[in-house]
Amino acid sequence: MVTILDHYKILGVNVGAGIGDVTSSYKRLCRIYHPDVNSDPESEELMKRINIAYTVLREKLKREAAFNERFAYSRTARRYTAAETRAAGAETRRTGADSEKEAYSVLYNYFKALSEYNYSDAYDCLSLYDKRHISRSSFIEWRTSVARLFPMQEFKIDSKSAPATVTFNDDKVLQARKFYVAVTEEDIKDNSSSSGNIDKLVVNENGFWKIFLGYKSLNELTRTFDERFEAVRKQDVAKILDEYYNELHPEYNMFSAAGMRKAAQREIYRQQRFGGTLTFAAISVGVSGGREAGLDELLRSTAATINKTLRETDIPAYLGEGVFAILFVELKKKNAEYIVDRLAKKIRGGAGAQLGERADIGYAFESWSSNNHADINALNKVLGNLTKTVKI
Repeated sequence: MVTILDHYKILGVNVGAGIGDVTSSYKRLCRIYHPDVNSDPESEELMKRINIAYTVLREKLKREAAFNERFAYSRTARRYTAAETRAAGAETRRTGADSEKEAYSVLYNYFKALSEYNYSDAYDCLSLYDKRHISRSSFIEWRTSVARLFPMQEFKIDSKSAPATVTFNDDKVLQARKFYVAVTEEDIKDNSSSSGNIDKLVVNENGFWKIFLGYKSLNELTRTFDERFEAVRKQDVAKILDEYYNELHPEYNMFSAAGMRKAAQREIYRQQRFGGTLTFAAISVGVSGGREAGLDELLRSTAATINKTLRETDIPAYLGEGVFAILFVELKKKNAEYIVDRLAKKIRGGAGAQLGERADIGYAFESWSSNNHADINALNKVLGNLTKTVKI
């Protein structure tokens, strides 16, 4: 089954993107891949997955927005305006050490804004030279393009800086400081990361330190990143489809044990990294009296009932020996208990009157929140409440 991370990947937005970015990317992809404008035979299938990804992420973001409104005060950090920063700086005499600290502070705020995808605040840190050549919208579009390919995981600035100067064509010279920044970027496809060092200049304009990019135009950079991202996205979608069909149980149209383990690892990583709720349920079905007659029919009926009942974001699997497992994404234990109990009744009813009476159905489940992360051992412990032999 396609996971939450896959939905972000299909739409081409970084994990944590807002509803504006999700909607914009969805509209852009519709203009490219909608069957009315794209004659490629694969465009219809791709458009279906784009529509599903947009629907799932839109509903997820609506729930998160409603939750965040309840905790807006405790979850919002104090932000100082530019006027407050200037007023505080004017109260003290700027020595050489103070000046370097201010340059470091501006650079830190710039990279912090980038790591939080707050590109408007990052633009405010730029030099006047950059702002004359780069509009706010162009800068935001460029940084969004970069983040699609290289989402920043963390950064570290060397506390030492080297003196430098910036000279323009009109012979204007600005004093600058050169810092060394180590940036770690993550790859949500396989949870890996890579680090690299970059040099960044901070120039002094009229007594204030600002980030110096030196780009006259970002249009070409934006186009280049978008083209590279589009190529990577197509490869990712093809890989997702291949993995999906390879990890599918051949008979029941749901994951096998190996597929569930891989899907669970992705969702556990997402929960540990970004928070949220995970609930894991196991359902055991069998035929009473030790008689095997009708067991295959019961298993097929159970798989069909589970597939029809679950949401797009839920991940079902058949683990063997009559055990089905479901990973509920963003569903609390109380709601999962209601769904699993209703599923057990539907499974019995869907098997028919005679077979349903002989069906032995048991289930177990557990839920984990942002403060109590899940892991594969915890999921297997739920399975252990039903059977000691089946694991993922």
